[in-house]
Order: sequence, then structure tokens, then C-alpha cells
Amino acid sequence: MSYQQPARGIRKASALITIAAGATPQTLYQQTTGGTNPRTVILKKVMAYNAVGATTLMIGTGLGAAWAQQYPTFRLVNNMDNEWTEDEIPEIELNADLTAQTDVLGVQIRAEIEEVGA
Repeated sequence: MSYQQPARGIRKASALITIAAGATPQTLYQQTTGGTNPRTVILKKVMAYNAVGATTLMIGTGLGAAWAQQYPTFRLVNNMDNEWTEDEIPEIELNADLTAQTDVLGVQIRAEIEEVGA
């Protein structure tokens, strides 16, 4: 059974990022700004590769001390392609850039986002 919702906006992909430092958030996706009504973002797919040991991936908003986790923690299996689709990710609409952090450095992450708005 699929729980996918009909598209409400534009699907975009983030750039591939490699986590540079453990427990330090990095920008995963920058929301499109401008206009009178800025777009909001909904995380639809997460792809991660980890060759540094079993670890966790947390996705949220903000950087440094302003970081706040917005999605449940994803567990990454070592030396495996880890992937979660919209059936497995809660639909949370945010008005901010998405940031990610892991326990260790070297994890590669890419996301698919749906932007909603004008």
C-alpha cells in the first residue's frame, strides 16, 4: 500500500553533501526565496551512504546552537545505500533551509524535496 500524496508543489533534489564533522549540522537544502510568498519545503526522500561505521542521521533546521531536529532519527547501516521514501518520512512542511548532522564525518547525503508556494 502506498501513502504517497499527490504533488502540491515542485520536486527538487539537493546537492550531494559529505558531512565534514560529526555532530555538526550542515546545510542539506536551501529553500527558494523571493517573491511575496516564500516557498515552504517538505522532505520527500533521503538517500545516504555511510562507509565509516553504523551511525545516525538527523535532519532539522538551523545551524550551530540554533539547530533543531525536525524529523525522526534515521539509522544508517555501514557500507550500504540507505534510502527512505515519502511513505516512511512524516510529512512536515517547513519554512526554513534543511540541515543535517550525523554522529561521524564522511557520510554522504542527498535529499529530494517538494517546494510548495508561489
